[in-house]
Amino acid sequence: MNRTKTLFVIGMATIAIAGNAMAHTTVLKKNTPDDWGSRNELEGSSSSISAFTIPHGCSSPDRILGPSPVRAQSAVWPNGENAIAINQDTGDTVVLADEIDGNAVMSPKPVQDHNIFKKIYVAKGSVPTFFSHGAKTEDVRAFHYKGGKLDVDLLGVVPYRVSYPRFKESSCAAKMRVNIAIANYCTKSSSKDNRADIWIGDLTGKFNDPDVVSVGFWPHVMVVRDLENNPLPESCADGYTLEVTPSDESIDEYLPVRGFWPAHNEEAEDSRES
Repeated sequence: MNRTKTLFVIGMATIAIAGNAMAHTTVLKKNTPDDWGSRNELEGSSSSISAFTIPHGCSSPDRILGPSPVRAQSAVWPNGENAIAINQDTGDTVVLADEIDGNAVMSPKPVQDHNIFKKIYVAKGSVPTFFSHGAKTEDVRAFHYKGGKLDVDLLGVVPYRVSYPRFKESSCAAKMRVNIAIANYCTKSSSKDNRADIWIGDLTGKFNDPDVVSVGFWPHVMVVRDLENNPLPESCADGYTLEVTPSDESIDEYLPVRGFWPAHNEEAEDSRES
């Protein structure tokens, strides 16, 4: 079962995270007139091209170990049945289907680019029903990248394509923050603090080491409402911000990469991955 999650709203310039460097793996920023610090996407954006950025290798909190080159990466999208959706302004849990048409992300697709990673694996699973050339109940849940060796002095850019939903006319949501779980794996050690950087805001059952988990920080995209073509109902005032996050269960199922901590300790690790 999920524990109660505390989701934090933290400015990029003021984040202080124990055990991790200030430069985070996150979504490539998109300069917009009113928000230079986040990646904003307009509701209903189809086939939006973006990328994850990897600014550094894995180091131990005391910097005695590392940095070590990134050799694998995984990313989990918050589009399963058990994704956690809250009204960020109040902290109350909401029913996402009452707020948006579709899922928080739809049809994620990695770009076939082998500049960093030689192997790309796409994990699919069940999702709430959405419509794209007919009703669909399965979609991409995660990306896995392997066979990499990113130079610690170079920036890694890992491109992908994704579509975002529209807000329902009756919803008072003006924005939706889409949190994405991302992991960089550097060594096959089970205990060294430079083995991985796990970019998730909370500890989970498997990802339970605060020395490699970025407690309090989530890579994210902000989906904004098209107020000209889809205005807020008059009763909503300025509206509120939704926040959607992968569940602990989804992270523990889809974020591990075979051969790296914590997956290499589990005999039942996903045999679908080649």
